Amino acid sequence: MLIEEDVEVIFDKYEDLSFKDIQDINVELYVKGEYIGDIPVWGDSEMDGREYICLNYEILYLDELKKQ
Repeated sequence: MLIEEDVEVIFDKYEDLSFKDIQDINVELYVKGEYIGDIPVWGDSEMDGREYICLNYEILYLDELKKQ
């Protein structure tokens, strides 16, 4: 399943989120270790290409999330 901007993902705290690289344009997203779906990765041009995802209409930088 592809998680798009309008798909709400339920989680209690940011520490519950983690990801696993699958390709350079998407990552696998997990909540409390359970696979939720694939989500597109974007690069922030104002932050030297720092990678982020858009989750629940919020920008979350990958370097602030746990990597599996």
